[in-house]
Amino acid sequence: MTDKANDLVLTAPDPKRHAAAIFDLTGKCFSHPESYYHWLKHCREAYFGHANYDWSASTVGLLRGKVVTHWGVWGYRMRIGTARVRTAGIGAVATDGTLRRRGLMRRTAAAGVQRAAAAGYDMSVLFGIHDFYHRFGYVPAWPDLAYVAQLDDLPRGRPACRATRFCPHHRDDLADLYNRASAAHTGTAVRPTRLRCDDKRLRGYVWRGSDGRAAGYLVVRLRGRELDHVDSCGETREVLRHLGAVARRVGVHEVRFPNLHHRSGLAEWLRRSAGRLETRWRRSGGAMVRTLNLPAALAKMTGELSRRLRRSHLAAWRGGLLIADPRQRVLLAIADGRVRAAPPAPTPHAVRGGEEIARLLIGADEPEEVVAAGGIRLAGQARKLLPVLLPNEHPVLNSLDRF
Repeated sequence: MTDKANDLVLTAPDPKRHAAAIFDLTGKCFSHPESYYHWLKHCREAYFGHANYDWSASTVGLLRGKVVTHWGVWGYRMRIGTARVRTAGIGAVATDGTLRRRGLMRRTAAAGVQRAAAAGYDMSVLFGIHDFYHRFGYVPAWPDLAYVAQLDDLPRGRPACRATRFCPHHRDDLADLYNRASAAHTGTAVRPTRLRCDDKRLRGYVWRGSDGRAAGYLVVRLRGRELDHVDSCGETREVLRHLGAVARRVGVHEVRFPNLHHRSGLAEWLRRSAGRLETRWRRSGGAMVRTLNLPAALAKMTGELSRRLRRSHLAAWRGGLLIADPRQRVLLAIADGRVRAAPPAPTPHAVRGGEEIARLLIGADEPEEVVAAGGIRLAGQARKLLPVLLPNEHPVLNSLDRF
């Protein structure tokens, strides 16, 4: 694909021909001069290499053979309840500093969205700067959030199991623990995602059960005199005892829990026992989402939608509910406690909207809030069905899986 105005060639990057140029371009955009070479190593060994970067679905812009823009795709499976949708995580979005304000990224992003859709991705998520990505159909996905607990509120008892240090690279046994614990946590990624971690601020601790297998783990980030809980699995009180022990050892007075899923055992404990929750919604920027293939996404969600329906007071409801975003329409055929995705057909019940439909799919907020804020139009009994089929799911993605 060539843009005549600037002779901009938009293509999927070739790992042999373009990798070094992409690392250089993104390094100049995102790293300080003194950390440029560390960035190159990070790209080779952790960010692009040994990760879920999708060379065939990403897009670079070339001017006279030189890489001047990059729109990267990190592919993963995102949970929506118990459903799994193929998701294009967008990262390392960069333009040559000498060629900005010429519309090159606008064209690269448009091509990148099309390429990801053509590659079979259902949805797309990114973590973006303010007032930019809405131009490409992205809408707010979830807020910046962090629980905060005072050290004195954490359990003081000694952990039941002795923990040993580990480098928080991917491990199959720990990924299995995480996937089981997060099996229905919307917004989280099915691991593995990244295989290597080169963040020197991270400390990992793992402990074993009586059978000798990993029973739990904890990953923390030490930032000067601040300590962040990054990731963990295991019995909640045991995780908290290990966390408290680490916090007291390093001498901090409080612990932050960023990106902790609302339905995790830790979040439930913090809401009941201690801590405060800091939440910041953004109109543009931060975590953002858009649909790429609405029929495919809803088809993969039908099992979860059926489960939600059967657990509700509308289990006996019959009919069709049309879901329409700016590009595609899907009929949810509902009968006998089962939801099935079908081609669009006449029905009095409909949900029609713009890009905000993506927020309904992931349960970004209470459905009536999403409808009101996004100007979504409802017809028939759609208002009654939405809280059952597409409730608030409190989605969030763990920082270890970001792109």
